[in-house]
Amino acid sequence: MDHIPRLSEAVYVGLCRKIGSPTEVRMRREVTDTEEVVRQSVKIMKGFDRMMSGSRREGFRLVASDHDCMFWLPGHKVICYLSQVSLYRIPRHTVILMESDDLPPGFTRLNLMSPSNDVKVRSSCVAINNSVYISSTLFRDNHLLFLRTWNFASLSNPHAPCVHCVFCFRSHHWPAKALPWIQRCRQQGWPSEVVISDILSAGFHVVPIGSTPESSQEWRISFSCAEQKLVYAMNRCQFLCYGLFKTFLKEVINFHDNLPVLCSYFTKTAVLWVIQTNNFLTWTPENLLPCFWECFKLHVLIHWVFTGECPTFLFHSIICSDIN
Repeated sequence: MDHIPRLSEAVYVGLCRKIGSPTEVRMRREVTDTEEVVRQSVKIMKGFDRMMSGSRREGFRLVASDHDCMFWLPGHKVICYLSQVSLYRIPRHTVILMESDDLPPGFTRLNLMSPSNDVKVRSSCVAINNSVYISSTLFRDNHLLFLRTWNFASLSNPHAPCVHCVFCFRSHHWPAKALPWIQRCRQQGWPSEVVISDILSAGFHVVPIGSTPESSQEWRISFSCAEQKLVYAMNRCQFLCYGLFKTFLKEVINFHDNLPVLCSYFTKTAVLWVIQTNNFLTWTPENLLPCFWECFKLHVLIHWVFTGECPTFLFHSIICSDIN
């Protein structure tokens, strides 16, 4: 086993060349963050706020690194509790209430509590039991048509949380079902309180994807912004381990498959779980390969493959006991 540290260090050096030095990754992130601020002021799409996400936002420049964007109407406010209506000014703000009863974990319905001045939102509404709900299917279809009208080459993918371009809604609050994540972080000591505070203040998004193709009223709760901040919070070895996992996925696991058995989101979630829950790992260059192996042999990873569903790191705590 004496050769493992030397081999790990050699792989570490190779990954630095392939993925980029610490300075290169930091500069990529800073440029992307600055670009986001500038684009917000320019408003590429009139009336929309936007956020870049995906591998390129995280600092990767691999061949398959995706470049995703999320767009939302800033005047439409998603709330988690009815009492939060008082935080906003109607009709200046359109208030949307999340309702998650009797839905799969991580999904919600959107109850339109006040009128919307956006024609695409209004045309996406359906009446159910004397209430007005925003249909995720109609919303997605309306915006796909909008993208085609604007001649956008990359369109939303209904089978992924965010691929290329997605229109969604944003909430500046924090859902009750994700509160255990905060306690879990504090118990495990990762990430830091500063990162936790930053994540909570950024809120979350709801994207027009149901748990099944027939679930036209369901919306998926997305923590894309929070996950990006968690990747930023990784140390150098952790980030390279994540990059190694992505590379191994692309060049080995899915190399000959037209229908990949794993997606990069699975790998990121696995790495985040191992970082947070495995207190025995030492994330250093000479220990890179053992760290990668711990991520690769994560017990629940096989379960995710068979079910085709990867639980969101910030929303689910039920798999914690399965990891150790």
